Amino acid sequence: MRRSHCNRLPARGSRLTPQPTIPDYIKTSLVPARAKLSPFETIEQMASDMREAAYREGGLTREGLELLGYSSAQIDTHVAAARQLANKQAVLS
Repeated sequence: MRRSHCNRLPARGSRLTPQPTIPDYIKTSLVPARAKLSPFETIEQMASDMREAAYREGGLTREGLELLGYSSAQIDTHVAAARQLANKQAVLS
C-alpha cells in the first residue's frame, strides 16, 4: 500500500511552512565579503588575513587574497600598506 502523505512535511491544507535549520558552524565557515570594505577597513582586514596565513601556511599570495574576496583593485592599492601593518603588528605582539 502506498502512502499518500509524508510525515515530515505539514499536512495538505496546513498553513505551516517547513523552515530549514542551518547549523551554526556553516555561518562561521563562510568568509565575509571583503570587496565592499572601506580603504581603512581593507588595510586592517588584509593585514589580519596576512598574519593568520603566515601563522597557518607561511604566507598569503595574490590568488589567496582573491579567494578571500578582495578585488584586484583593492589588492593593487592596499597590499603594501597592509603588509607594512601586518609586519608592525607581528613585531608588537
